[in-house]
Amino acid sequence: MNDQKPLRSFRESPWRYSQFVFLGLIVAGLVKWLSPLTWLVSLGIGAVVGVAYLLFEKKRGVI
Repeated sequence: MNDQKPLRSFRESPWRYSQFVFLGLIVAGLVKWLSPLTWLVSLGIGAVVGVAYLLFEKKRGVI
């Protein structure tokens, strides 16, 4: 029926990179809420934070 093995951790799942997207969206929402910046600038800041966290995790060897 199903030849896939059960996942042992979040790191093995196809959703492992979604944490960086969620972090970026949360940061963008907080920036928009707490500052007078536009949504485009807030999303840019969120994207930078998400990518920076991705690169940090890669440097640590987690990903």
